[in-house]
Amino acid sequence: MKKISVLLFVLLLAVSLTACGGSNGAGSSPAANSKDEQVSIIITNGKGEIASQWEQAAKDFMAANPNIKVEAVSGAVGDTVNLLDKLTASGKTVTMAMMSPDSIVNKYKDFGIDLSGEKWNEETVYGVKDAEGKIAGFPFSIEGFGLVYNKSVLDKAVGGTFDPHTINTRDKLKELLDQIKASGVKYPVAYQTENWSVANHYSTQFVNQAEDPNTIVEQLKAGTFDLASNDVWNGYYDTMDLLVSKEYNKYGERPLGKYYDDAHVSVGKGESAILFNGNWAYDSLQAVSGESFGFIPVPEDNNPDNPLNNKIAAGPTNILVINKAATPAEQEAAKKFLNWLVYDEKGQDFLVNQSQVVSAFKNNSLKVNNPLGSAIADAVVAGNTMPFSSNYVKVEDWGNILAPDIQKYIAQKESRADLAKAIETYYKSQK
Repeated sequence: MKKISVLLFVLLLAVSLTACGGSNGAGSSPAANSKDEQVSIIITNGKGEIASQWEQAAKDFMAANPNIKVEAVSGAVGDTVNLLDKLTASGKTVTMAMMSPDSIVNKYKDFGIDLSGEKWNEETVYGVKDAEGKIAGFPFSIEGFGLVYNKSVLDKAVGGTFDPHTINTRDKLKELLDQIKASGVKYPVAYQTENWSVANHYSTQFVNQAEDPNTIVEQLKAGTFDLASNDVWNGYYDTMDLLVSKEYNKYGERPLGKYYDDAHVSVGKGESAILFNGNWAYDSLQAVSGESFGFIPVPEDNNPDNPLNNKIAAGPTNILVINKAATPAEQEAAKKFLNWLVYDEKGQDFLVNQSQVVSAFKNNSLKVNNPLGSAIADAVVAGNTMPFSSNYVKVEDWGNILAPDIQKYIAQKESRADLAKAIETYYKSQK
């Protein structure tokens, strides 16, 4: 009887140890312990214009992953309050946040986890790296900017079907502007001068003269890059001088002002033909008329073989970053959401068809149906893009600190030499 009791005790102990080993075996994670374990995550969306689509995407994802509860939070359109900061201040842990690419090397450099090992990296070249060179940003959307044009106006001006690829020098751009004027359009250009447009969009394009734009930024910080003598930097401002001139610009007599809405109405109606903006401008243009629109790359010199003259600046403008402060289970759930966006049909549909976002992933064959988005997508496929230069600067600083100098230059109240000095002085303070 005693032997039986001892044997029973040994058997029970063995079963107990086996059970413990099964729940804590090598390679397991909190998210893998049970398929039915419930996990709740918060994901923020900074694109307020797709708030309803974002909410529906969360519902569709939860239907496919019933053990994950997603709280999808969107910021309001035009809201300047940072959604991540707001929720964090209220005591909530945001599992995954949408932010601008520059954020992961600046303001939120300690926020994200390493996503370099995720499978979706095989489908894109647009994963955004942190300061350590690791992929920390999932490219949610690809956007681009250049000279937006009204196709019907330009077709009329050239007497046929306008080909944007023929405008690959500054002289050819000037010739086109003269043709537009000759066709009956008094002012071919409607040049808006909002701080973000003239500064961290237009005025950062010169960093693309280096294969890695960060090279130029680091030289500026070190005080070894002379803007005033740099041909590319000067070239972009020579082109700007043309675009904002009294001869071609609708607002040339008073180049500074709140012209955003009027510029879009003018180009949308065909009263003007060209404005500098990105594919996000289509909503404003579409609201005016049913015209078709496209992009002309911004030429910076008169060399038709210059790659900068033949490519549109394009890249990820909104990225999703997973919070290292979230629990392992929450992080795994967020990773599942990213995979859903890339590989699931509903996720792909949400990105492209519902949100009208240009996908960064080559396995997603869906195409946006607005012409500016299509132009960006086609340029990406054809390899006719250069980096989205705004991603390599502190956009808030360019918009707040440097834009006033650029605007003064446009109004001819500041010399180009003084503008160069202002930019160099700013970067020396960033060491």
